[in-house]
Amino acid sequence: MGTKALLRPLTSWKKNLMGHELDRLDLEIIHELHKEGRISLIGLAEKTGVPRQTVTNRLRQLIDEGLVLIKGGLDIRKLGYKISEVGLEIRGEQARREIERYLKDCPRVLNIFRTPGKANFHIRVWGEEDRTINSTIESFGDIQNVDIIYTNYLGTPTFGDIIIDAHPKDLVKAPCGMVCEDCTRYHNDLCTGCPTTKYYKNPLSSESRATRR
Repeated sequence: MGTKALLRPLTSWKKNLMGHELDRLDLEIIHELHKEGRISLIGLAEKTGVPRQTVTNRLRQLIDEGLVLIKGGLDIRKLGYKISEVGLEIRGEQARREIERYLKDCPRVLNIFRTPGKANFHIRVWGEEDRTINSTIESFGDIQNVDIIYTNYLGTPTFGDIIIDAHPKDLVKAPCGMVCEDCTRYHNDLCTGCPTTKYYKNPLSSESRATRR
């Protein structure tokens, strides 16, 4: 498992959109959380040399303003899972908005970027192994008004923590509206299924949800 504290981008090195200026204490708190996301408030107070209540108030402010994200999840690198980058051309602004919402709901999509050029969407996706990641990418090509312009297979990260949700759900329909049981790729063992559904063939589980029909 991995737990990370992430600093969101600022409009400048000093001030964010909320107008909160980051001082040395803010940066020290963020730095210590980035090193060890499970550090206690007492530990943060000891590391920064200020009272615990001060640390508590400052951290709450950073979280409330959306500057710091504290997230837990499974570490892709430790699990040996794979990542690919995909460039999509999505035709029409309405289609771009709709498909962006669709992609945001997909548990296999890590990031979405709007980019210039023919490929106007750049996304990163993950899979337990090559077959599943390829199946995920192919499914994007099935969407109306979408063309796959390029793919860039990255494999397993050698450095850096990329975390994903464990998804303890037993849905029938995936967030995209598909049912894995009706998918040819799933039946041909080209995909482990959507992690949010009861059909998911979870390689980490001794009892795959796919067996619990």
